[in-house]
Amino acid sequence: MKQSLELTPEERAGARPVSPATATPEARGERAWKPSRGVALTLVLLALLGFGLRAHDIARAGFAEDEINKLEAARAYERGDITPNAEHPMLMKTLIFVSLKASQGWNAGAGAARQISEEAAVRLPNVVFGALTVVPLYLLTAAFFGKRTGLVSALLWAFGLNAITYNRVAKEDTLLVFFMLFAFYFYLRAKQTSGHAPRAKRKFYLASAVSFGLMFASKYFPHYFGLNMLYHHLVAQRER
Repeated sequence: MKQSLELTPEERAGARPVSPATATPEARGERAWKPSRGVALTLVLLALLGFGLRAHDIARAGFAEDEINKLEAARAYERGDITPNAEHPMLMKTLIFVSLKASQGWNAGAGAARQISEEAAVRLPNVVFGALTVVPLYLLTAAFFGKRTGLVSALLWAFGLNAITYNRVAKEDTLLVFFMLFAFYFYLRAKQTSGHAPRAKRKFYLASAVSFGLMFASKYFPHYFGLNMLYHHLVAQRER
């Protein structure tokens, strides 16, 4: 019997199956962008557990001075005045304003035992974004080092005492980290995407730009944008 002399494109190119250890950065990034169902469920579970740890007894401590400034700014927003605490970006104070309005609506129809205090309402946005940080942290870490390392980093964030402590106070750093990680990840995906796929490349650049914009709206740290550009100038993330 004759054997077919026709070769597959992989055989003609002399290609070999790509293992996780030898995968290119582009291939690793693609796998991180499309996590399996098990990974997605694990991230959801870590986010829920992280939220519980951050939200537990969150109203026990009184306001710090910086939190009082943000509370007064949010109250001024309700009057249409955006000038208080103007030396800091508006995103966190806007989220606090929304949280306060939502808590007021909740308290109007809830019993005395289910009331949400101002301390809890002011800190709730950071609790939510702090718990959700496991997602961009996993994506960025997995794109560089693989899914297993990405899951370990997400686990350490969900249960890390330092992360929990910072996420339980109304400080801009929580939002800064959340949007910064997304900005770094989407920019990495854009660099890993072939120039023959311009629409996908533009999509990732646009997502990175939006994330960087939200990062700047959280805290004025523009040097992170420049450092990211410098890294990708020095380190190629896609094989030619």
